[in-house]
Amino acid sequence: MRLTFVKQVLNFSRASMRQDTPYRQMELNPRTADGAMHSPEQVLAEMEKARQQVELLESQKAQWEQQRRLLMRNNEQKALFTEGLNEIGRKVHNAVRRLERELESMEHEQKEVYQACECMQKHLQILSALQPSNWSNEGLQERLKEALPKLENAENDFNEIYAVGHKYLHTDIFRYKPGVEEKPGINWRGLRDELLRGLAFHLPLFLLLLATWIVYLIVKAS
Repeated sequence: MRLTFVKQVLNFSRASMRQDTPYRQMELNPRTADGAMHSPEQVLAEMEKARQQVELLESQKAQWEQQRRLLMRNNEQKALFTEGLNEIGRKVHNAVRRLERELESMEHEQKEVYQACECMQKHLQILSALQPSNWSNEGLQERLKEALPKLENAENDFNEIYAVGHKYLHTDIFRYKPGVEEKPGINWRGLRDELLRGLAFHLPLFLLLLATWIVYLIVKAS
């Protein structure tokens, strides 16, 4: 009887284990417990989706980094260009101002030269019309009285024009009077050129002697 009771207990335990097995399997099986949400296919799909998102973020990060470097390089190039633009702009501006002043000075001198030319042309017409060779003895004094002021005016204007020739910077047309023998003077330009040629010839020799003297002093001091 005791053996029969033990067999009944064992059979009951086995039956209970057989009844618990489906419930435990249901808990361990994701398809039965949570439906298709945690299925292997869904897990793989989620992992693939996460991997793609990571790749997208990395790609975006790489693009942003490339854009940042491009922006920095563009800013550096723009800064260098702006610096060069300002420097060249200042030089060109100064050159334009100097050229404009030079043109104004040349234009002013040109007007004065033109006025002097007109003045001399008028005097030339007046003097050419005198024709003293055709004067007769009759009325000679009256003709001379009329002609002498014209001659004096022409000479005064001539001397006045050529007296201020040194003020012109763009022409030396008024520096020497036509028909007047030039006085010999010092050729400063030729003298300067001779001095420069002499200096260029003797400078290497001077430097050689100086180097020799320095070497001699160093050897003597040692």
